[in-house]
Amino acid sequence: ASTPAKTPPPPPLPYAYDALEPHIDATTMEEHHSKHHRAYTNKLNAALETLRGDPATKALAKLGIDTLLQRLDQITDSKLRAAVRNAGGGFVNHELFFATMSPDGGGDIVEHAGLNAAIVSAFGTMAMLKRALSLSALEVFGSGWAWLALDRRSDKLVVQSTPNQDTPAMDASTVPLLGIDVWEHAYYLKHQSRRADYIKDWWHVVSWPEVARRYDAARAATGKAEL
Repeated sequence: ASTPAKTPPPPPLPYAYDALEPHIDATTMEEHHSKHHRAYTNKLNAALETLRGDPATKALAKLGIDTLLQRLDQITDSKLRAAVRNAGGGFVNHELFFATMSPDGGGDIVEHAGLNAAIVSAFGTMAMLKRALSLSALEVFGSGWAWLALDRRSDKLVVQSTPNQDTPAMDASTVPLLGIDVWEHAYYLKHQSRRADYIKDWWHVVSWPEVARRYDAARAATGKAEL
């Protein structure tokens, strides 16, 4: 269900910072979650407070974050619009990123008939999906994300990338299911400039049960669940 556009500080992760070792190191996880994600959350809350303080935009602050990001054109102040776009995108992207990793993740078999069939239909094999998403992540220029998403218009899985903290959720017809953060803060402490090695390690911690849960929710809901 949609929740009002007001976000608390990031809750603790459902796993310890060192739980994804040796693939994602503890120091990176702690920095990423406790500092970077918290910063996006704080900046988003500040932007929402500004929206709530203006009668002309007060209603926007009551929307779910996804819907708010789909209505950026209704925020006339360019600085405030940029703040909502960057911090709101950063918030929803990181919430998904952390939720779709697990110390029990990885593997090449999806034990979920619906998601497995969708992967085969769209990509042929799991290996081809991994190749497509990895290439998309490698080709992001500068900072950004690569995604596995559900295109609700075609009911097909797609791979896409977004720059900076933009999110596929800015398009109401697209539901992100899995995303890899290729901002350097996500991997530089362990992998330095070796983005390809980081991507290979990340596949070992992908939580396919969580991706499957999000896939089912996206297909079942008439309006996708929002943060």
